[in-house]
Amino acid sequence: MMRKRRSNRYSGTNFLAVLIACGALAIAHLNSDPIAIGGSPNEESVNLMPPVLALPPTPSLPQHNAVTQDSSNDESGQEVLPAENPGVLKGIWALKMTSTLLRKGTKSFTKVTDYTASMYRQERLNGVLGTGQTIEMKLKHEPFSLYMKWLSGDEKGQQAIYVEDQNDGKLLVQPGGIKGRLTGVLKLDPEGSLAMAQSRHPATQAGLVELAKTILKFQDEDLKRGTGFQCELVDNQTFDDRPCYIFTCVYDSEEINSVYRKSVIYVDKELSMPVCVKNFCWAKDANPETIDDETLLEFYAYSGLELYKELEVADFDAKNRSYRMRVRR
Repeated sequence: MMRKRRSNRYSGTNFLAVLIACGALAIAHLNSDPIAIGGSPNEESVNLMPPVLALPPTPSLPQHNAVTQDSSNDESGQEVLPAENPGVLKGIWALKMTSTLLRKGTKSFTKVTDYTASMYRQERLNGVLGTGQTIEMKLKHEPFSLYMKWLSGDEKGQQAIYVEDQNDGKLLVQPGGIKGRLTGVLKLDPEGSLAMAQSRHPATQAGLVELAKTILKFQDEDLKRGTGFQCELVDNQTFDDRPCYIFTCVYDSEEINSVYRKSVIYVDKELSMPVCVKNFCWAKDANPETIDDETLLEFYAYSGLELYKELEVADFDAKNRSYRMRVRR
């Protein structure tokens, strides 16, 4: 009887030891897995650094009336531009030209069925400027479909999918790494507090078209007001080896624009779309020499654009095996 009890006790001890050993092996596997959840063996070939931008100096000329005073009228009575520098527009003309370009681009780019790009994003949330993030993006216009995979930043490995009128209108998100293994795919309200904790704008506003529409909302207000800003549009610029214009707008005060102090926009000449945007907020007692570094609010840049990729339903499906997302049943 005594021997039998000892045998049971030792069997229990051995079983516990096996459990501990298995747990240790599982943790070791999670920590050493060469491709984490959301990871990719090809990530090393992707440029994860922020775009290097040659930003023009802040416009020094006053507002639009400095331009209109020097303009003249043609035979039809229409106002014509002064020809001081054909590569630079200033004041209200810079704003009008940029707005016209973006409207043209917004209308024509919606005809692009789909595209892929590498998006660089850096935002200030709750007063703190976060680290830059490089995100692989796939986007389809009809129905609006979005896939994103974070390649750098604090959310590296995270994946997100949103398809209009699918998944109960939810944003499917899976954190990267070990956290993603534990949580699996989460279903979030795209405009809810959890989803918006990581971004200034919801996933439903991702992509070039929505970015252009957001910019145009502010520009429409500026055009109606007509004063309170300094604008400049510079020709013969480049971004991601593509010809661009650079539009810069600086507001006179917070009363004119409570959100932005300054905005810099690269407009792709071929697409007439904003491919890079840097917005700056207001600050008290900021050093004039470093004010842009201290007040960066938003930085969005789209590089490596490839149009008409013929993306399929599987590209926006969390069950796509290549994504390795853990969909709970």
